[in-house]
Amino acid sequence: MAAFSATAIALNARAVPKKHFDIVYPQIRPGGDVHAAFALAVLDLAMKSANADFTTRQAEVVMERGRALAELADDDTINLHWTSMEARAERGLNVVHIPIHRGLIGYRVFLIRKNRQPDFDRIDSLDDLKALTGGQGLGWVDTKILRSAGLNVQTATYETLFKMTQGRRIDYFPRGVIEAFAELEARKQTEPDLAVENRLLLIYRSDFLFYVARGHKELAATIEKGFSAAYRDGSYMKLFNTHPYIQNALTQANLAGRKVVHLDNPYLSEADRKIPEDYWMH
Repeated sequence: MAAFSATAIALNARAVPKKHFDIVYPQIRPGGDVHAAFALAVLDLAMKSANADFTTRQAEVVMERGRALAELADDDTINLHWTSMEARAERGLNVVHIPIHRGLIGYRVFLIRKNRQPDFDRIDSLDDLKALTGGQGLGWVDTKILRSAGLNVQTATYETLFKMTQGRRIDYFPRGVIEAFAELEARKQTEPDLAVENRLLLIYRSDFLFYVARGHKELAATIEKGFSAAYRDGSYMKLFNTHPYIQNALTQANLAGRKVVHLDNPYLSEADRKIPEDYWMH
């Protein structure tokens, strides 16, 4: 009887289908986005590490950060987005509190006009930088972080900021170190006078997190389970240490040779502040 019961339980367990996760993320910019490659690779690794049944697909609609977060809150057209950690943005959503890029979004280098490097060679402190004007995107928490440090920042749409830098309407456009070089390469025909400034580095605690829609708590838990497992078994660090999006940027950036200016990030949630140090680049 016991053997029969065990067999019945096993058959019943096999009869229960594994939950399928249909992951839908926004089209961030028209024509594809080079920045999505690593985040999608991490998502794929996390879901496979959790032994999950899943598919991923991009929504047809282009969404800026604010709209994507609103869509997640409404539980409507998308159920996942990756964007900067921010206490206000996290409210009401299911957030995986593991930084996707080990904090490299908060390692900020500057896009500038090539002929402006001598102006930046004279900058040695935060006070020196206050004399210049930076640019950041509409609705970005980075705008608030820079302004809270006393920096002069103008806002515009993402694509417009490159044109503003090229056209001398702003002095510099801070980008995450892993973003800057790929963006410069993509725009060498349309904004040929731009370069990555070669000696300064702003650092503040920030990175992209996976934000999951209000009604998809199980998806968030699955991503977190798999992401944690990938850290423990070394597969995440293997991906980080070999992925061209990360490594090409670090090779070009010369982080060790840069003058570092540290900024505070007062917009972190309590959960953000409790993220273990093991998850951050040092």
